[in-house]
Amino acid sequence: MLVAMTHDRAHFHLNFSRRGFLGAVAAAKIAKPARAQTGASGQPVVCRVIDRESGRPVPARVRLVDEHSNEVVPLGHAPALAEDAQEGDVRFQGRRYSYVDGEFRVDPRRLPLQYQVLKGYEYGIAGGDLSAALTRDGMFTIPLSRWSAAADRGWYSGDIHIHHIAPKTCRLEMDAEDLNVANILTSDFTRDRAEFEGKLNAYSSGKSLIYVNQEFRSNHFGHMCLLNLKQLIEPVATLQPDAYPLHAQVCDRVHAQGGYVSWAHFPSMPALESPLDVALEKLDGLEILCVLEPRELPVFVRQQVPEMGANSGLRMWYRYLNCGFRLAATAGTDKMTTFVTVGANRVYANVEGEFNYRNWVDALKRGRTFVSNNPIMTFTVNRQGPGAHLALASGKDRALEILARAESQLPYDKLEIVRNGEVIAAASPSGPRHTAEIRLEYPLRGSCWIAARAMEDLGRYPAVNFSEIHRGEGTLFSSLYGTRRPENVFAHTSPVYATVDGKPVRSWDDAQYYVGYLQHAIDWLKADARFASAEDRKSSIAAFEQASAVYQQRAREGR
Repeated sequence: MLVAMTHDRAHFHLNFSRRGFLGAVAAAKIAKPARAQTGASGQPVVCRVIDRESGRPVPARVRLVDEHSNEVVPLGHAPALAEDAQEGDVRFQGRRYSYVDGEFRVDPRRLPLQYQVLKGYEYGIAGGDLSAALTRDGMFTIPLSRWSAAADRGWYSGDIHIHHIAPKTCRLEMDAEDLNVANILTSDFTRDRAEFEGKLNAYSSGKSLIYVNQEFRSNHFGHMCLLNLKQLIEPVATLQPDAYPLHAQVCDRVHAQGGYVSWAHFPSMPALESPLDVALEKLDGLEILCVLEPRELPVFVRQQVPEMGANSGLRMWYRYLNCGFRLAATAGTDKMTTFVTVGANRVYANVEGEFNYRNWVDALKRGRTFVSNNPIMTFTVNRQGPGAHLALASGKDRALEILARAESQLPYDKLEIVRNGEVIAAASPSGPRHTAEIRLEYPLRGSCWIAARAMEDLGRYPAVNFSEIHRGEGTLFSSLYGTRRPENVFAHTSPVYATVDGKPVRSWDDAQYYVGYLQHAIDWLKADARFASAEDRKSSIAAFEQASAVYQQRAREGR
């Protein structure tokens, strides 16, 4: 529900709680129509959305509600969206939003209205009254204030996992959501293979880049986002029917053409092969923020994943890191419908030099990332950012100087610093931008990885089922940004890796977990998997046994 906004000459201020916007439209003080302002002709009211600082029109996402709590759409937009709609205007949790390219028109007979305008995570959310009395010569202006400019510091946002959208439509939506890079993925269930070009799409320009790539899928082995492709990886039109060849071979084919591989929606579907591909160092990153709250338990292939009751997607990533593997955090929406907004889950990559697609992917490869569905993160260890490798000596280096900072459009509960999976420092946010900061001198205690995260507490929404798709109600975040399942406010940096005296990070317990995980997979391959030949079965089992041997070795090193 929209609310009447208090405002002064400087800015609009949005009041909300975690349960939604405060107040009711019917109870709000809305100005009565003034016929003198609309004119006898009844011409549409022209509404402009502008960047407050530059005064230029900007694309945005708009919601309008009348005094009877009815949703209203700008002129030219469909009054209702088809149930199977996949692109264009969005609707979620009983709310309808329209994408506008800096300007929209409203039938003056629908006034008074309340409006809400969003433009990604680094602009304030604008809201207020739209009445005839507030228009001037049939015009109404809505200024948006940018409070963060991560791109000015070299951090560019991207969604690595988008489906069922035409590049032209995607360009408007990504600009409205203040997203820099959109990766549209063709796959076995899409019908857009012809859009693949092996290069940037023609609708790209400036700081808005679109690249049609691929999602490679197996219902048992898992899904992968393949980026920066010059050629598609077959099969494209169908799911891989057999348990051979393995995803590891797909990764090799992607890397041979300069591509990037991220395991898709890792928290919901770690699947059978992810431990193998990690052990053989075939993966560049894991999609930590996609489809499912990272602290929830995986949804798919649970019968093959051991100890599910104690291993969320987030913990399984930490287990990989504790085994000494360096895996960057990535993010994407897996958008397939108008229930999901492009970039609701996004990865920020710290680009060196000119911003272009190649340099952005290179930043992903180097682990210079943080993932977020709202907070903007700053994180350094010894003045080095995410992805850095620090070679330290115990006789010389005594402590790590750690800085973590989070600012957010929406409230969260805590900022934390994590070392080898354990929280070593925490701070609570405050102020209008929910700012939290930690400055810490941490004693050097052996090799480690260190990262920062900002999160809402899981207990904030006890009645919400975070595994349910397209819920009618959810969290505050999910009332403003469309995601397939409800999400809490969440952000996480990729780690900084500190190696002391040349000794790698190792954990017996975490390596043994993946030994057990792979044994479950091997048992399935022997008993239930489908193969075209006995030789294929033998090759797949041998690869899983090779990966298991890697974890067994790391377990021994971790004792």
